[in-house]
Amino acid sequence: MPTQDPDLSAGDAPPKPAPVKPLRLLLVDDQRAFQVMMKAMLQNIGINRINFANSAEEARRRCLKESFDIYLFDYDLGGGENGRQLLESLRDKGLIPPQSVVIMVSSDSSRAMVLSALEVEPDEYLMKPFSQEQFKFRLRRALARRQALESVFRALAEDKPEQLIRACAERADAIPRFANFCRCLQADTQLRLGQAREARSLMRQLLAGQENGWARLTLGKACHTLGLNEEAVSHLQATLKHNPLMVEAYLWLAEAQLALGEEESAQRELKRAVEISPQSVLLSRRLAEICLQRHDYAQARDVLLTLIDLSRNSIHRTPHYLGAYIQCLTLYALNSNDGYHIANLQKQVNSALSRIRDSLMVSEFNYPVFEQICQARVQVALGQLIKGKKMLYRANQHWLDQPANMPVALLGETVLALYQLGEFEYAESLQDHLAEDEDRLLTICIQATRNDKTVQERRQRYQQLNELGIKAYQGGEFEQALTHFREALRRAPANTGAALNKIQVLLKLIEKHRKSPDFPNECKETLAMLDGIPLNPAQQERFRKLRQEFTQSQ
Repeated sequence: MPTQDPDLSAGDAPPKPAPVKPLRLLLVDDQRAFQVMMKAMLQNIGINRINFANSAEEARRRCLKESFDIYLFDYDLGGGENGRQLLESLRDKGLIPPQSVVIMVSSDSSRAMVLSALEVEPDEYLMKPFSQEQFKFRLRRALARRQALESVFRALAEDKPEQLIRACAERADAIPRFANFCRCLQADTQLRLGQAREARSLMRQLLAGQENGWARLTLGKACHTLGLNEEAVSHLQATLKHNPLMVEAYLWLAEAQLALGEEESAQRELKRAVEISPQSVLLSRRLAEICLQRHDYAQARDVLLTLIDLSRNSIHRTPHYLGAYIQCLTLYALNSNDGYHIANLQKQVNSALSRIRDSLMVSEFNYPVFEQICQARVQVALGQLIKGKKMLYRANQHWLDQPANMPVALLGETVLALYQLGEFEYAESLQDHLAEDEDRLLTICIQATRNDKTVQERRQRYQQLNELGIKAYQGGEFEQALTHFREALRRAPANTGAALNKIQVLLKLIEKHRKSPDFPNECKETLAMLDGIPLNPAQQERFRKLRQEFTQSQ
């Protein structure tokens, strides 16, 4: 005979359901009128625990102290950080609980704004003005989805991919209306774990039943990951045919085309994606990288300038955008043979520095040194090689003897500056300290510089002349060696190694032709070129010995 419920005694009434916890909401909007209107609307639908923030910074302070069930963000928060950037920042810091609902609202109905808001995947997106019934329906739908898929969103928020795969599979079977969402998320997670074959099989099964844009996109990603790039292109083009605003498909289509060697097509697809969604940092960044690889400095320059603006108030801000922008300006000017672009460089760099200064100054990043390196690069581009070299070496004097301790951003900018200077050997030695998994834009920018036609021709000719000079010196042909080192320095006027080689051979010629004043004067001038520059330890020691030898010869 079944036992009686232990919480009930004979004759007791059924237990009352546990009271529903009142929902707590954070509304972030800088317009008082909208706050008042939303407060009345929210109270009408039973939400009374309402908190307000007038700016992203105020919202962040609140979220550091407490959490909410519902986050309602206006996209446009006036100057500074917008709603999208705030949402990215809060998620990055883990300040939005996985069971909470995020709703984004905006009065801007433009395609760019809508796609920008949807790219960060809020639970709902509403255009102003909206009715109470609209808001109530969307909120209930979002809350129901979060509740039904709580295990999925929790594993996603906690970045537990294996747990996420299991949760997706279980929820897909349990709740058919969310099956497509769960299966696609499951496949995406399998791709992250290197299970591309499993992801491809899962998406093919899903598509056998019905067409689904996200599933077709994920299938294309899986095919690309497996190296089946022609099949990937087919799936991704089919995705875009039916979903031309699915901008992520353009990104993966470009990746598949790059793998097939179709660089021009890849650049074209990404440019189209950026035109559709101009607020996307991810798309613009990838376009800039491909432009750099293809040595399309004009378009890379324009995209990077946009990136500087897009990222300055977001978690995506990085000095690499400015560094790559300066390099594009320089390489474009060098290859155009147009003095106007070089002459205008200082103005353009100063403008870019002012745009990004505030956002980088508040971080732990050493902005003053970064700015010094940028200005040194400008001086080099303007032809003021020695001035630029001195600025560069002085900016880095604390790390010259320990380059491995140099902050990555400063190290990358220094490598680029050294290539500009013609300090090719030094640049390569410092580049060895950059990790392979370092910022891809930085490594692509350095690679593009190394492979640039103008830089390569200059470098190859310099190396040939320097090697000829060394060979002549070793053979005792000092006059011939001097000719080669002079020409090497003409190709790379600020190269320390060639200057030291020239001094060394001049000392031999001074000894050989003691009555000639020409060699001592030239040696003195070359020594003066290096004087006052905080060289790296090996170069500094060699310079010290050569200068001492010159002094003793006089």
